[in-house]
Amino acid sequence: MDRGRLLATLIAALVAAGAGRATADPAADRCGGSKTKAAAKYARGLFACHAYALRRGEAVDPECTARAGGKLASTFHSAELVGGCVTADDEAAAQAVVDTARADVDALLTPGATEEARACAGSKLRAAGRYLSSRLGCYGKAARRSEGPSDGCLAAAFEKLVLGFAAAESASGCTTTGDHEAVRDIDEDAAGDLVSALSPVCGDAIQGPTQECEGNDDAACPGLCSQSCVCVLPPECGDGVAELPEECDDTNLSDGDGCSAFCQLEDASALCTGIQPATGTAIDAILVSNDFVTPIFLTAPRLDATRLFVVEREGYIRILNLVDNSVNPTRFLDIDDLTTTGGERGLFSMAFDPDYESNGRFFVSYTNTSGDLVLARYEVDSIDPEVADESTRQELLVVPHPGSANHNGGQIQFGGDGHLYWSIGDGGDGDGAMDDATMLGKIHRLDVSHDAAPFVSVPPTNPNYDDGMDDIEYVWAKGLRNPWRFSFDRLTGDLYIGDVGADSREEVSFAPATSPGGENYGWNTFEGFRCNKSPCPNPPTGFTMPVHDYPHVGGGCAVMGGYVYRGCAMPDLAGTYFFSDLCSAFVRTIEVIGGAAVNLTDRTNDAKSAGANFVGVNSWGEDARGEIYIINGNNSIYRMEPE
Repeated sequence: MDRGRLLATLIAALVAAGAGRATADPAADRCGGSKTKAAAKYARGLFACHAYALRRGEAVDPECTARAGGKLASTFHSAELVGGCVTADDEAAAQAVVDTARADVDALLTPGATEEARACAGSKLRAAGRYLSSRLGCYGKAARRSEGPSDGCLAAAFEKLVLGFAAAESASGCTTTGDHEAVRDIDEDAAGDLVSALSPVCGDAIQGPTQECEGNDDAACPGLCSQSCVCVLPPECGDGVAELPEECDDTNLSDGDGCSAFCQLEDASALCTGIQPATGTAIDAILVSNDFVTPIFLTAPRLDATRLFVVEREGYIRILNLVDNSVNPTRFLDIDDLTTTGGERGLFSMAFDPDYESNGRFFVSYTNTSGDLVLARYEVDSIDPEVADESTRQELLVVPHPGSANHNGGQIQFGGDGHLYWSIGDGGDGDGAMDDATMLGKIHRLDVSHDAAPFVSVPPTNPNYDDGMDDIEYVWAKGLRNPWRFSFDRLTGDLYIGDVGADSREEVSFAPATSPGGENYGWNTFEGFRCNKSPCPNPPTGFTMPVHDYPHVGGGCAVMGGYVYRGCAMPDLAGTYFFSDLCSAFVRTIEVIGGAAVNLTDRTNDAKSAGANFVGVNSWGEDARGEIYIINGNNSIYRMEPE
């Protein structure tokens, strides 16, 4: 990484730079959102107490207001217990904001002496309380999702105010001009004040009660203020220990040796420089984030050790900053209008060009709104490395996927040869995998290095290459049912495929880096080692049998292919292939030696020893250093670390 990128990393990833920059702090957002909703309930109750008294011409019942205040206090306390946030005097501040708004509305609606006038004013006061409550509810719900309130929610709240005032006037015979607009202004000002107090925005130059720091406030933070307004002491470049945002540390503070004078990566040779390795093979799965919605894949550019790019099935890619595990509020890519999530469809995976640092290209695999399989290319924004430039989209290939919404495959990954590999499922009918006239049930190999249209071609070394004019020539291997996840050993280049089985067996298939392609992995003649057809080919000449399979007995249902560990932190696990299962959510490993799987080990209990909860494992991922991550159906992401 060059010095310009280093400065961007230090400024954008660590320092909350400048007023007005909204940065998501999911924990604070959830806590602030819960407290905002609590204030909404208090507003509704308090206004109702005063409205009831006004209609009857009586003093306000202190027990009524006490009940409203008691609910506020208890709900604030619950929010702090669940959200882990601690704030000072924010309950009193929230109560004061609502009390002031109620008093202002009360003064605006001061009734005459008649019973009808009091009834009208009381009904309007109650409607005003409901509006403030509904508006705060919109803010609270949105804050818990780290989003802004929807226009539809706010519009519906205001409609309730208008209808409430109209009903009051119709029932009581009173008529006022524009008082609902004056009440709206009072309530909206109050809502804004309360949201600012309870959901502080990191980067707005105002230190909120849930924030350790804000911007470059040396008094609050002797180090640097992170994107989530947590104080982070900067590491010392040159001490031989690589601590984020350092990407490496070789002690010599010079350029040209893989690790720059600023402790940033210059090339892959320094990926493990400064990382302190552990001995032994004991592992812990450590929670990194649970702030995503249906995450199904993650990856990183080859020299970006500070970020993960997390793919969400609905059509989003978001950046997870490894410095403080914060998630960028702005999506890196948003293609939800191009895809659909019916059945097993959606956005499946992404892959960065090996030359991403210079050309900014990356690729995505997804189903379009018709269910067809799409491979597309994008480029990162030329100015902002945190977002993609969606105008650069190039659709490279579209493969029809008729009938079924499952068996899509969808993994894309670059091999050590620089070509892009793309897995596609059999289409759901079981016949496509062996059919040489279709791209279904295959892994494809593509040359995507072209700068001009059509931006993709058939590599001449593909096993079916003729003249490069037929899409079938992209086929690298066939006989696959649903190769949801495959990966390459980043050291050897060997290919590992997790192919989801049918009714009885799951399999891990393999091809050495020296393979010329053309493997037939057997589906639907074979399911794992089990023969599906009679008479059964014996021996299975012409088929490449899996290196490992396992039965559905015990709860298995769909293999989740993972990665061969080649990270820095656990060298004793080097060469070990990790995989899991969607239903049984185990963590198992094998080693492939001489083309055969050995040392099958169940590491589930070991991985869970630090409290991890694996539920419906959806996928695995790998960061720039080769550390591996497991992605769960409960939206949690764990990193495998030494025990």
